[in-house]
Amino acid sequence: MVVLNGRSWLIAGLALALLAGCGLFREEESKTPAGPTYRVVARWGGSGSEPGQFNGVQGLAVDAEREVYVTDAENCRVQVFDAEGNFLRAWGRCGDERGELRKPMDVAISAQGEVYVVDFMLDRVQVYDRQGNFLRAWGQAGDRQGEFSAPVGVAVDSEGNVYVCEFYNHRIQKFSSQGKFLTLWGGQGSGEGQLNYPGKLTFGPEGSLYVADTHNYRIQKFTPEGEFLGAWGSSGTWKGQFQDPIDLVVEPDGQMHVADSGNFRLQWVTAEGEYVTEWELPEHQGPKFQSPVGLARDAQGYLYVGDIANNRIYKLEPVSGGER
Repeated sequence: MVVLNGRSWLIAGLALALLAGCGLFREEESKTPAGPTYRVVARWGGSGSEPGQFNGVQGLAVDAEREVYVTDAENCRVQVFDAEGNFLRAWGRCGDERGELRKPMDVAISAQGEVYVVDFMLDRVQVYDRQGNFLRAWGQAGDRQGEFSAPVGVAVDSEGNVYVCEFYNHRIQKFSSQGKFLTLWGGQGSGEGQLNYPGKLTFGPEGSLYVADTHNYRIQKFTPEGEFLGAWGSSGTWKGQFQDPIDLVVEPDGQMHVADSGNFRLQWVTAEGEYVTEWELPEHQGPKFQSPVGLARDAQGYLYVGDIANNRIYKLEPVSGGER
């Protein structure tokens, strides 16, 4: 992906496809071939502004009730669905006031059920309850502690601390659940612990923080205090290589699923970064924009994939091998 000056990068690099049609889709049950694979269970969405339609799918999260939250960036809202893709509710409107949104990029849900949303254009974190009622917010544009420049990713740890990944400041900031600044790390570069236009982030089962280091074409792993633990990946199109990885989820055994957006695929890799298998986005009408851009996993092991090119959500089942 070419990096443009200013905030036009996101619009150009993660541009929207205008694909007509929406609604829910269920795949027919079929035998799964031997060997690891992904099976499409459902898909829903389509371009538009009606309930269940999207204009810029971005971040995803799943709560304890298996409700799926999606940041609908250009519609300035968050939409919520059940695990089968049925629309439940939405909140948000375009604006600068508290509770309003301009370009919501990612969403995370705490163990207490609070919903954290980062806004790329407003440079802030906003917190809601599960019904979309505004609770609090913090942040403003800048590069000092507690300030943001294009926040693109958010994650919450088991203690309720909040981690924000900034695209233009090339760093991660850690806050309390109330927005008190705790620490930060990163800085632009390609060395250990440095970042280059990073994307989203998530926690693994052992409590480590995994970051999609997008323009370094790798995944980095840190402690919650920012200590570097390891990195995987390189630039390329081969198995286990990445072109602009933008998001990931981590299985209980440490295996990872990576949204390899520049290669238009989802990659499944081991805890050591070794290739397992992949799933490519289906063909679609219009330009082939970089996608997928968002991932989430529910407690039953299903994956939810945000496809900005088609403005759709895919529900996938990772199958380790054999027929099911």
